[in-house]
Amino acid sequence: MLLIFSDLDATLLDHNTYSFKEALPALQLIKQKKIPLILSSSKTYQEMIYIRKKLDNNDPFIYENGSGIYFKNKKVAFGSSYIEIHNILSKLKKQFSFLSFKDLGPLGIQKETGLDFNSSIRASQREFTEPISWKDTKQQLNKFKILLHQQNLILLQGGRFLTVSSPQTKGDALLWIKKRYESLSHKKIITIGLGDSENDINMLKKTDEAVIVRHPKKKPPKISMHPSIITTNEIGPKGWNEAIINYIG
Repeated sequence: MLLIFSDLDATLLDHNTYSFKEALPALQLIKQKKIPLILSSSKTYQEMIYIRKKLDNNDPFIYENGSGIYFKNKKVAFGSSYIEIHNILSKLKKQFSFLSFKDLGPLGIQKETGLDFNSSIRASQREFTEPISWKDTKQQLNKFKILLHQQNLILLQGGRFLTVSSPQTKGDALLWIKKRYESLSHKKIITIGLGDSENDINMLKKTDEAVIVRHPKKKPPKISMHPSIITTNEIGPKGWNEAIINYIG
């Protein structure tokens, strides 16, 4: 049994327009073959529900970088609470220059991302993680990471922002979902993962087939020690479409 795990921004969704139009042929093929498409993103639960509806997708999903999973109509929580993370970041703001989503608010998020206002509200409804826009030096960033680590938190680079979260990752969430499908189907599970950035590496490392989708502005992340990995020729959803059709078409 095949499971497809996919990042959203700059992977299945266009980096600038958030459109999945160029991936429609592959999406239709997945539906025809009844292959579960498990969306995996740093986005919030409310954002995922909205995007899932647009995609006509009813499969489980991973949200806030693996801190939350939606499976069989139930939410499963793994991450630190948003309040805990926000309290730590409030203290660190005295030493470092950055803007969190809470600082930006929906209007600021809209300006930074190009999302419409309602989408920006959904993006602000965090449960476990906090995206930040870094305004300090690289040297300070290294110190910031060390202090977060001391609080059992990690910092991951996404398509646009750095995201502060607990150590639970997309990869951990993938393995949790894979085990559930194994127990329900009693079949061997094969996984393919698609992503474009650093915060997808831990997910791609856990898949049987890993696909790095080219980003319009950044170099592909480096993944070592993986038996089967490809990088798309095309960018974003066009590259996503290319990879899926080549694999299952």
